[in-house]
Amino acid sequence: MARRGTTSFARTNNVVLIGQNALVVPTVAFFVGGKIPVRVFTCDLDLEDKLALYPGVSVTMLENYATPPADLPDAPYFICVDQTDLARSIKQWLPDTLAIFHLTNERRGKTAAPGFRSMAEPTSAVRRRLMRRLATIRRVDRLGAIARNAELPLILIYGDPDPDAIGAALGLTTIWRNIGANPLIRYTGEVRRYQNKLLLNYLAEPIERLRESEYRGADVIALVDAQPGFWSSDPPRPQVIIDHHPRQEATNAYYLDIRERYGSTCTILSEYLLATDFKLSRRLATALSYGIKTDTSDLQRNTSKADVQIYEQLLTRADQHFLSRLSKSQVPMNMLDHIAWGIQRRLIYRDLMLIHFGEIDTPDMLVQVADLMLLTCGINWVVCAGKHGDAFTVIFRGDGHRQDVGARATSAFGKFGSAGGHRTMGRAEIPLHGEHVDATCDLLIDNLFKRMAQSRRQTFIRELRNHLHGPGPDGT
Repeated sequence: MARRGTTSFARTNNVVLIGQNALVVPTVAFFVGGKIPVRVFTCDLDLEDKLALYPGVSVTMLENYATPPADLPDAPYFICVDQTDLARSIKQWLPDTLAIFHLTNERRGKTAAPGFRSMAEPTSAVRRRLMRRLATIRRVDRLGAIARNAELPLILIYGDPDPDAIGAALGLTTIWRNIGANPLIRYTGEVRRYQNKLLLNYLAEPIERLRESEYRGADVIALVDAQPGFWSSDPPRPQVIIDHHPRQEATNAYYLDIRERYGSTCTILSEYLLATDFKLSRRLATALSYGIKTDTSDLQRNTSKADVQIYEQLLTRADQHFLSRLSKSQVPMNMLDHIAWGIQRRLIYRDLMLIHFGEIDTPDMLVQVADLMLLTCGINWVVCAGKHGDAFTVIFRGDGHRQDVGARATSAFGKFGSAGGHRTMGRAEIPLHGEHVDATCDLLIDNLFKRMAQSRRQTFIRELRNHLHGPGPDGT
């Protein structure tokens, strides 16, 4: 039978149901609830009585489904029959339109036969999402129980607070404030990066450097975006650990949520907040979204499906003007000379770029340079190193295809200090115990290139030492 002409669906406000299976009544109720008129064409006499209670519904009885009714309206069409062959037969006499849906019982995770649109996701998918939400709510209940009776709950950030740690800490603070607790957010390092200072000023929260008296007085300690193994000495013993870095061997706590497949700890805390319908202020949504953005490099690095979905939900609630300001404030002026000095003294080995900056004011510079140098053609991974105080920091960045730089960091420096990371990013923190910066050249080359010939390693070590003994960024 010839098809009718194309539909003018864009100019209509009704829907058409054809068939008689168990989904007719709930589908009618769905549309009537939205005050959408419904036309039903069916061979089932009982349906007319069942649908009589619904306003705006017109039922037309058919002898069979072999031919179209004379007064068939325009699309969309919802075919409510369980037999796939019958659904295809009905589709043959419908107009040429993409708006033909098949409503039937779920089969192998699908609710429509091939060639048809599906009206909604399968019940199994809805059930899985609901169970995930219930599991998240139970997690938040456990978190609340830990801090409900605490006199001084402490949320601890390791080292210099970065956006992911700041956002995650603020997210956990929001949860604990909702159950009546009043936690402190503290970090153990210094705020050095300009964007992080801007973020803290914008949030207007009492996020400060940890005082020894606060640490001693805390009756509940939570680590966010960190694990006890990050500390080279005297690691804390937290009751709560929430992190996305690879789990270290000694990591343990009463409440533990470590998701290595996630690109950001902010994603985990955002799931908690969204699942429980806690109110997200504009500033909190801004902090959480910026944490995800920075730790995933604009959703391009170590990004999971959860990171993308959560980021999209947060972005509509965030302060777009402030996020734009943060993105335009990347490199402080006083750091340019140091960056230029390091780039001029780079070492290239195959697809690796290696830069040793010697004595540095902040390890954060290493992160910025490593990210920048990874954009170089022919370079698939970058290592930037420097001595800050009595610690040697090595930053790894990779393209994620040819190198697992997190594994590289662990293999090279895991036995000397804290080391690890993800496939595209890694970090090592090594205590020097008073050793001169020259010793770091041997430490870096001998452990980064274990399979390299000794003579070649010695050549690299001499080059690095010559760089460190020459004029510095300030010309002295």
